[in-house]
This record gives sequence, C-alpha cells and structure tokens, in this order.
Amino acid sequence: MKKLLMALVLFVAACSGPKGDEFKVGSYKLAEPANDTPVMLNFFDDGRFSGKIVNNMMGNYTLKADSGIVFSPVATTMMMGPQKAMQVEQSFLQTLPKVTTYQMDGNSLVLITDDGTKMVFEPYSSNISND
Repeated sequence: MKKLLMALVLFVAACSGPKGDEFKVGSYKLAEPANDTPVMLNFFDDGRFSGKIVNNMMGNYTLKADSGIVFSPVATTMMMGPQKAMQVEQSFLQTLPKVTTYQMDGNSLVLITDDGTKMVFEPYSSNISND
C-alpha cells in the first residue's frame, strides 16, 4: 500500500511540474503590427509590464489558472505621434483589457482575447531593466 501511495505521489508531482506553456517574462515585439507600427511589451517577474507604441505604457499583470492572464488598467504617457501609429495604439489599448489567456508557442507569446483574437509577440532583445 505504501508503494502504491508513493507511486501516486510521484505521478502527481510529475504532472504538476513545469510545462512548455509556462509564461516567460521578457521583452516581446508584435509579430505582425498594423501599419508597420512596432508594438513592444516587457514582462517582469514581479507582475509588472511596460511597453511602447507611440507612448510609454505600464501596468500590472496577474497569471491565473489554465493559462489565464489579467491586465490592470494601463497608465500611459500622453505624447502625440503619427496618426496611423496613434490609431494602432488606441486599438491596442482597447484590446489589452479583453485579453483573458495566453499561450507560449516556442519562445513566442500569444495573447488571446475573450472573443478569440490572437496577438502573437516574438521575443526581442531590449535594454529595459526591471528596476
């Protein structure tokens, strides 16, 4: 009986170990941005994120069970930029609160909204620090 119980404990521990879908903090760039406007996001270990389109943005994110993710309201700077870039930024800021889940596709991060819209972000090198 003890051997069966130990085998069950080991099996459960193995199943709850790290998965390939685990969220990876780091810097990401939208793979196919509208109007060729770069969209950057940086995720930090402490639950903060930052980003840039025209304006700098910052906020918090919380990971939930079953690959869930929730973003806090986003704070942004208030600079003006090219009209097309400003439209991309407004659209992104309206979409981000609708994100409910994520997937890791290799090193790429896929953010998925409540209506199934997917935004694919590829990793990129950044000089952003998390201080």
